Amino acid sequence: MTETPGPPHTERRSHPRVQKTLPVHVRRDRSGQRYPAQIVNIGAGGVLLRSDLPVATNDLLSIELDLAGESQPITVYGTVVRSDAHGVGIAFVRISDITSELIAYLVRKWQREAAQSYNA
Repeated sequence: MTETPGPPHTERRSHPRVQKTLPVHVRRDRSGQRYPAQIVNIGAGGVLLRSDLPVATNDLLSIELDLAGESQPITVYGTVVRSDAHGVGIAFVRISDITSELIAYLVRKWQREAAQSYNA
């Protein structure tokens, strides 16, 4: 019995992603309450998080990234595009050009570091 292959997977992302585990904090609806979360992967266009915060598609969240070398957390806003067993998929919205460029730079840096450790 042979299996017929399904349609090829089409990548919908326009920005590369990197697998990177980082702790972050998430807020919903401008509330003062911060919820701990963990980045699973990140790209210039969005992030996949693991969190116990109950969310629904289209919820607006703020994500606080504590990055080495930055005195204050970097806050980015995103809309929940999916929430399933893999995590919470968030597309960035209302992100400044400089923050977008910083995230893109970090993604490239983390990709190089991963490639170097893989080749070592």
